[in-house]
Amino acid sequence: MFLLSVELWLLSFATARAGTFFLTPSADTTLMERFPDNNLGGQEFFNSGTTQNYTTNRGLLKFDLAAQVPANALITGVTLTLDVVKQPVDGFTPSNFALHRMLRDWGEGNQSGNPPVLGAPARFGEANWTHRFALTSEEWAAPGGVAEIDFAAAASGESYIYGLDFSPYTFASTPAMLADAQGWLADPAGNFGWMLLTQDETGNFTARRFASSEDPFRAPLLMVEFTVVPEPSALALFGVGGGLVLLWRLRPLSDLARGRGRK
Repeated sequence: MFLLSVELWLLSFATARAGTFFLTPSADTTLMERFPDNNLGGQEFFNSGTTQNYTTNRGLLKFDLAAQVPANALITGVTLTLDVVKQPVDGFTPSNFALHRMLRDWGEGNQSGNPPVLGAPARFGEANWTHRFALTSEEWAAPGGVAEIDFAAAASGESYIYGLDFSPYTFASTPAMLADAQGWLADPAGNFGWMLLTQDETGNFTARRFASSEDPFRAPLLMVEFTVVPEPSALALFGVGGGLVLLWRLRPLSDLARGRGRK
C-alpha cells in the first residue's frame, strides 16, 4: 500500500489537469458610421452589420482570459455564443458574421445615450467610429478601422446569423480562435479582442443588435476549455521518484539473488 500511495502521489505531478471557464466580455462597444462621434459602451447591446440606409456598424468585444485561465494552460477549445436582441424592423437579410482579431487597442466607454440606440458623444478615451480613444490623437487608420492595420483581414471564426428566431448563435472553435486565445493568455497586454463584422457590408438590412456585457441575462459567453501542462520541475520529480520506486521494487529481487548465491 505504501508503494502504491507513493506512485499515485508522484503521478499527480505529471498528469495534466483539464478545466473549462465561461467568460463574459471585459469590454464591448459599437463603432457607428451614422454617428461617428458617439460611443455606445454603456448600453445593454452592441451593433454590427449594415443598416437599411447602408450605414455600417462594427462591434468590438474583449475577454480577459488571463484573469481566470491558468497562465500555463494549453487551450483546447474556444466557443463564443452571441444573442441577437433586435433586427431591422422593415425586413432583414441573413448574413455571415465573422470575428477578426484586433491589432490595436481601443476604449470601451460607458455611454448609453438618449435615445439609447444613438449612443452619446464619446468622452476622453472612449472608442467611436473615428477614434480608438476619443479626444486624443489615437485614431483608427481610417474611420471604422482598416484591415491589417487595426484588425486582421482573415476571420478567426464565423457564424451565419439569421435573426431573433434562431438566437442565440454559436461561433464554433477553430484553430484561429484557439491561436487568438492562446496568444492573449501568453501576452495579456496584446489582448485587444475581436471585431465582429458582417462579411457583406455592401448589402443593407444585415444590421443586428447583440446583447452586451451589460445585459444581465444574455451577455456574450466565451467557453474556454484547457489543460494545465505539468511544470518541468514536476516532471523531473516524477522521473526521480519513479526511479526510486523502481529500485525499491527491485530490491527484493536483488536480495533474493544474493541469498541464492550464498548457498
